[in-house]
Amino acid sequence: MERRKLVKGNLKFIVFILLLIPVMFYFEQSFTKEFSWDASFNKNDKQPFGCFVFDDVLSSSLKGNYSLSNKTFFLLNNDSTARPKAFLVLSDYAFMDSLQFRSMVSLLRKGNKVMFVSSTFSPYLVDSLRITAHNSFIAYNDIKAMTRQTRKRKPLFLCNSALPSKVYRFYPQICTDFFSQVTPNEPKMKDESKDKREHTWLSEIPSTVLAKNKEGFPVAFSKKVGKGELFLVSTPLLFTNYGMLDQQNAGYVFSLLSYMKGMPLVRFDSSETKSEAKETPLRYFLSQPPLRWSIYLSMFVLILFMRFNAKRRQRIIPVIEPPVNTTLDFIKQIGTLYHQKKDYLGILRKKRAYFAKALKKETYIDIEEEALTMDLCHRLSNKTGMEAEKIYKMLKDLELTQYDIPIDEKTLKDYIDRMNEIITNSNK
Repeated sequence: MERRKLVKGNLKFIVFILLLIPVMFYFEQSFTKEFSWDASFNKNDKQPFGCFVFDDVLSSSLKGNYSLSNKTFFLLNNDSTARPKAFLVLSDYAFMDSLQFRSMVSLLRKGNKVMFVSSTFSPYLVDSLRITAHNSFIAYNDIKAMTRQTRKRKPLFLCNSALPSKVYRFYPQICTDFFSQVTPNEPKMKDESKDKREHTWLSEIPSTVLAKNKEGFPVAFSKKVGKGELFLVSTPLLFTNYGMLDQQNAGYVFSLLSYMKGMPLVRFDSSETKSEAKETPLRYFLSQPPLRWSIYLSMFVLILFMRFNAKRRQRIIPVIEPPVNTTLDFIKQIGTLYHQKKDYLGILRKKRAYFAKALKKETYIDIEEEALTMDLCHRLSNKTGMEAEKIYKMLKDLELTQYDIPIDEKTLKDYIDRMNEIITNSNK
């Protein structure tokens, strides 16, 4: 009955917790979501400055001609079987070392196109073009607050003859960067080193301004390099979820990408391998606060249930004491009782009965069933090694105990000693 009550109590507790989980899920979903305004440019990031929408739209629009890669320019340049492609570098900082820069130039000469969309550019790229990339260094977490304060949008102008000129308006906080000295008129220095001239020859190629800001500074331009073309864009945040979903301004992004049409488009994403490794069902559940808390609560309830269930099933293991031989204590108590009453004859009769059983056990001779003869005594003599006459006399005296003959304590002790002697010799 008590066990049944415990089971019912546990079931009620579990049902209560299971009903509590959807309630917590509902309230968690009802709370205001806090967005992260850090720029990740990750294909799986649905935060404002992730690229989930950008990659999803291009994948469905280009239908098999859009992909992501984590290979470097060096690896791509060594692939002799690849056909010309258009490469898009979308990041906060377009890093390149000398080897990657030379590999990129080699790809451009082979007919590939490369578009860098970033706020900060590698010194190899900036120095070779002899341009200045102006960066405002606005903290991403402050953009939301600044957008609330400044509702006025800033225009960006598409100004290339290949496309119809059009004006797009954005919040100024996400398009503050621009270029200067795109077409330098500086003459080459006579004492300029050969290595430096090798890196600055790109500045001699005419530039084509694709878009500019209200002040007239370029925010996107291109250069023909061999059979390919190099593009630089200073507004990376417009390519994120925030920019793609900002009114009708996605047309600005597609207008710039239209210069790379006719080729398979590959976007560099260094986090592709890591993100794919992390995209497991459990990782998704842990990334969603309501689901994460439901998992934590379920695990807590499971551990709590296991603890109480195990505690209820445990039984105290009793300490089993070795069996105590109480026969000797009983004999002592009985003997003490007879001795206090001075019933020496009664004690002797009890001792005689015990003596007969012990002797039968050791010698297989029953003195109570067989008549007392010398033949019996000789057999006992052979078993005990004692004289037959001595055994006969002792047994003859014991037969007198069946009569009510009073004896004293000394006589009792003498009888007991002689019986013990026979038993002791029979054990040898």
